[in-house]
Amino acid sequence: MAKTLGVHIVADLYGCDPEILKSAEKMAEVFEGAVRHANLNKLSAYYHQFEPYGATGVVVISESHLSFHTWPEHGYVAIDVYTCGDHENAFKAFDYIVEKLQPERVEKDVHFRGVVNEEEEVTFCASVG
Repeated sequence: MAKTLGVHIVADLYGCDPEILKSAEKMAEVFEGAVRHANLNKLSAYYHQFEPYGATGVVVISESHLSFHTWPEHGYVAIDVYTCGDHENAFKAFDYIVEKLQPERVEKDVHFRGVVNEEEEVTFCASVG
């Protein structure tokens, strides 16, 4: 099995609660919770509240980052979860975010970054999908 250095989950969540999406503080609670739930190592975070509503934020972790950009008027949030640690932790963080935001629809792409031994067959986590 080839080794990959990181997993990057890029997702669009539709049909989320606008009351959560319009608040940087509420979104921060979700993302800080995801970091704790997945046992990631937070280094810093920055959240910005837009006026009249909407938010963006990033949590820098020693394993890489989690980020979001919201459009509450559309019930939409774009998120990234990228870790170079245990791949399962990326999926734990992502699943936590989805559980808290309860979207009606999720579109996600999973990118395995840094395949370091291309001569071996590449096998990825079963939780992709």
